[in-house]
Amino acid sequence: MKIENFSMKDYGQIIQIWKASGINVGSSDSKEEIEIVFHRNPELFLVGKIDDEIISVVIGGFDGRRGYVHHLAVSPKYQRKGYGTQLINELNERFKKMGVHKVHLFIENDNDKVINFYKKLDWEIRDDLIMMSFVPDKTLYKRNS
Repeated sequence: MKIENFSMKDYGQIIQIWKASGINVGSSDSKEEIEIVFHRNPELFLVGKIDDEIISVVIGGFDGRRGYVHHLAVSPKYQRKGYGTQLINELNERFKKMGVHKVHLFIENDNDKVINFYKKLDWEIRDDLIMMSFVPDKTLYKRNS
């Protein structure tokens, strides 16, 4: 697999990978919203390709202190072949070069498959935190749009 930086021309393909992989695609995944995150951290938004076909994707984010992983997905027919591991390892190397001390990600608590994937890569479940969310404009955020 060849890992490259995401390009907005790839938007349709990554949405299909997310949906096929079971990721909830919401209003924050619209083309306009993805373009915003892409321009914020272009070097952390990665795709994996085999023969010019995008088979995997991950959005990395950096807020100046911590790194974040969003929407890591591998096309179902390529899962369980090490491509997700390759992609997250590349992202982690980029975080390391940026001086990131800690990286966070969010997984829905009933997604055992993804939880186990990250556990095998030495990620730790935190039980000392509670995630909370606030939606300042309910007309903007819509889950599963």
